Amino acid sequence: MAKTREIRKRIVSVRNIHKITHTMERVAQSKVVKLNTRIAAARAFRSDLARLLPEALGAALGTSQAHEAFAAIPLVAPRAAPAPGSRIMLFVVTSSRGLCGAYNARVLQATRARMQDLSRAGMVPILAVMGKKGLSYFRYHNQPVEIAMSDADENLPFASLLEVFEQAAALYTSRSVAALELVSTRYRTKAAQEVVISKLLPFDFTAAGVPAAGPATVRRGGGAEEALYFVEPTRRDVLAALVPLAAGVELFCAVLEAMLGEQAQRSLAMRSASDNADSMTKKLTRTYNRARQTQITSEMIEIISGSEGGRE
Repeated sequence: MAKTREIRKRIVSVRNIHKITHTMERVAQSKVVKLNTRIAAARAFRSDLARLLPEALGAALGTSQAHEAFAAIPLVAPRAAPAPGSRIMLFVVTSSRGLCGAYNARVLQATRARMQDLSRAGMVPILAVMGKKGLSYFRYHNQPVEIAMSDADENLPFASLLEVFEQAAALYTSRSVAALELVSTRYRTKAAQEVVISKLLPFDFTAAGVPAAGPATVRRGGGAEEALYFVEPTRRDVLAALVPLAAGVELFCAVLEAMLGEQAQRSLAMRSASDNADSMTKKLTRTYNRARQTQITSEMIEIISGSEGGRE
């Protein structure tokens, strides 16, 4: 009786775990849908900003006028290759919650590998970390973090991330750091995400998808073409406001994509846990049935033996 009671308790426990993991899988799936919507909106906004750049420049990318305009903006101005001893900031995007498979492990492993590569090249890696898992990891390994952002989830406001980016951009503008690199995951499929290390600063408008065409024009009477947009107060002022916003939006899109990968990995992990719990429940049920049948058989044998002994 004691054995069957213990098995029955385990069955109840495993079924409760199955309910929890199945619910977490459904929650992760709903967050995947929400993040897909936010990513689509963020990318649409990024495309609109990209179309505004030639208007603010008054010229197409790659022209001498564009190079002169970019030279006055620190975030996009060309710089020499970082020399030995230069500080390189790594902006690492991790999750604030666990139960998402190897998502955080792969990001942190890529970060450690990049830090070692920079150290071997004579650079000094410094960290800007988003997510409680990444912060806990580096604190455990006594690795200082220059910029920390722990309260990051799928509801992350753009304004909050922009404030963090402005801190990193201020270090870059003051030449305290020579470059800003982003370590995050790129969403490929629900079962496959790739860890990517990309350069965020100096900002590359070509990589951000800015069209190579020049500013839009309109044909007036007489066949003359005029600019479609007026730029006020000055092109330099507009570019000074547009460039940090475009870089911040690029970071926001990458962070949302990383969060999408996190929720996809959590959904898969919870589905695997639910399947394992279901399989364990079936095995325990079979074990319980065998034990119960053995117990009933034993009791029947005892009753029969007792009755036969009484007849004698």
